[in-house]
Formats: sequence, structure tokens, C-alpha cells
Amino acid sequence: MNCTQVHQLREFLDSKQAHYIYLAYSNAYCAEKIQDCEFGLERTLIESVLVNIVHDDHHTEVVMMVVPATRRIELDSLRKLWGTNRIEFVGKQQAQQLFPDDDMGALLPFQHFHADMRLFYADEILQLQELNFCIRNPSNRIKMPLNDFLIAAGPTEAIGVATIAKYKIEVAQVFPQNQRSALQQSGHCMLGYSLQSQSFTPAKLAGMAEWISRHFSECSVLIGDGIHRITLEINGTPPQYAENRALRMGREIIDGDAIIFNRHQRECQFHVISTAELQKTASYHAYHQALSRLFAEDDKFHASVRLFAQGFVGNSSMRCPTSGIPAVIGHRFQQDPERLEYCRQLSCLYLLEEVAITAMLIQQGVFVFVYPGTLTIMQELSLGEHPGAPEEFKQLVSVNLRQKRR
Repeated sequence: MNCTQVHQLREFLDSKQAHYIYLAYSNAYCAEKIQDCEFGLERTLIESVLVNIVHDDHHTEVVMMVVPATRRIELDSLRKLWGTNRIEFVGKQQAQQLFPDDDMGALLPFQHFHADMRLFYADEILQLQELNFCIRNPSNRIKMPLNDFLIAAGPTEAIGVATIAKYKIEVAQVFPQNQRSALQQSGHCMLGYSLQSQSFTPAKLAGMAEWISRHFSECSVLIGDGIHRITLEINGTPPQYAENRALRMGREIIDGDAIIFNRHQRECQFHVISTAELQKTASYHAYHQALSRLFAEDDKFHASVRLFAQGFVGNSSMRCPTSGIPAVIGHRFQQDPERLEYCRQLSCLYLLEEVAITAMLIQQGVFVFVYPGTLTIMQELSLGEHPGAPEEFKQLVSVNLRQKRR
């Protein structure tokens, strides 16, 4: 970490009388732990991108663009804006030549530090109430209100450049396979949202929202706050605190991710739903009782649910396909078989609650279940492999998505 750079930056911001918070994490925090601690920061994270422009007189200019970190500049938009087709991103080798003593993470988003380079802001950042940026790496950040940032930035031009989500979303599998046409024919889907999952970082969620808006006119986003209490308890949160913590996390997501969904409201109407509220209804309890009875009486369904539980708590190298939390419980409690079995029972409860919520949405006419990755039980239910399950699952179409960074 370059302490001199931090000092210079803070000195500059103080000279502008800017309000800001300097966030620093110790070396013991890995990037994943930082993301867990400050998961919401990525929603308002901005980053600096270098772009090569070859002008009509063959003069080459490097400019800096500041954009939301969840987005990627659409170069065709820049080409139209500046009237030249010869615009490309600066490659790593050229960046090292331009900044031999620095790295890309050291490119501070203020013209003050780049006297020999023009700097522009994508006007999308004006939608943020506050923003943050990294100083070299995610363990050191500045967080500040947008207005203070703009005052410190001075007379820097904001331009209306188009952006796309940083992650491209593709369909990996559809079950049943003969229902792939449902992606074009169904107007409404549901997206299962797992709290604290690496598949639902703001950048990846932005990609999924973009994909959904191209295929559906309506989407029910199921925020798994009601069931996340189980994940928290499995990972060590006392039961008496787990529910309130999960509900608080769910509310933060509902409020914080609104900007991602609102971006696509013209193409698709997103309904962000707290599953904790759904779990208070008589309909939910009826489905949950039916599925719990099936789990107790049907060997095949019981085995499928238990397989999910064993995958979650039995392999320290895995991540739970639903929660995305590292499946370290089996390793942590390998000397405590009673605790291990208790955690597996909790995992079974998690899945039964999630499936009961899905049944509710199907009953309401939402047949397409969308999820990043594989959720085997949904595939089996859509294929009719558990005939004792509620009749609603005969209409289920399960869509597994693949996330690829552009």
C-alpha cells in the first residue's frame, strides 16, 4: 500500500473541504472477506478505465473514463460520440508503459492527479447518492457523497456514454428441455436471490437483470431473507440473532439493489419480494407441510434433499449451490458428528422452505424459475421425478444461467 498516495489524496480532499470516510482493512482480510464485510459497497463502486483514441490527424490520445464498477463502457457509443472508429481499451502492457511505477488500481478518479490526460465521467454516476473507489486494492477505499465528489472533481465533463453489464449471462440448461421456448413465450419469471452469495454480487446481478429484461416483461425477485437465517445459524450465528440479522440484510438488499432493477423498468417490471413475508401466509404453510410430509415418507425425495444437505456441510472445498456460502461445516465439525448432523438437518429445512416458496409463485402463474448455477431439486421437480410433490411443479420450467465476465 502506497501511504504517500493516500496522504496526497486525503490532503487534496481536505483542501476541497470534502466529506469522506477512509476505509482500510488489515492484511489479514482477503478480498472475499472484505466483500462479505462491505457487500453493499460494490453497488456504488466506481473505477477508472483507460481508452485509446486515434484522431483523424492520426494523433493518439489516452483518456480516462470513470464509470460504475458494475458496468462496462460500450465502445461503439464512444466511437459515435467522438466521431472516430479507432477507439479501443488500453491494454495491460500499454498501461504499464504509461504508469511504470503504478498499477491500474492507483488511477485516482480526479483530474488533479492526471494533468497530462483528459478525464471524463459517465453520466450514470450522477444517479448515485454516494460512491466509493479503491486506492490500489479493495482493502483501501474512499467513500463519499456524490455532491462532495463532484465538487472535488472540479470542471470535469460528464458524458452520456452507453454502458453494458460487466457480466454476460447465458442459458446453461433448461428443464424440461422441450420448454426452452418458454424463454420467448412466458412473460413472467421468478429469480431466486441468495443472500451473501458470490453469484449475486452487484456486477453479476446487473448482468442478470439485463438478461431478464431482454427475455421477460415481468420478474419476481425472491429475496431469500426468510430462509437465510438458516445459513447464518449453520455458519455460527446464534439462533436468537439469526432471524433479525437475515431480515436486516434482506432490507439492505431490497433498498440497495433498487438502482440495478430500476435501470430496466421500461423493458421489464421487477417486483422485489421479501420471502419472509411470503412465509407468513397460509398458502406457504400448506405447501411447506406437504413437502415436509413428502420428505418424511418418500425415500427418493428424502434422498435428493439429503444430498443437497451433504453437499453443503460435507465438503470444505465446495460452495452451497443456493446460499453461495463456503461449505466448510463438514470440516469444522468433523470431530463433532452431532453438530454435523444438526447442520445437515438445517440444510434440509432450508431447501424445503425454498421449494415451498417456489410452489407459491407457480400457483400465482409464474412458471419459470431462473437461477445462476444448478439447483438439482428444481430440475428434478420440473421433470416430474417426484410425483408426490404438489401438482404445481408439473408446470415448472427451471432455467440455469451461466455468468461470464466480458
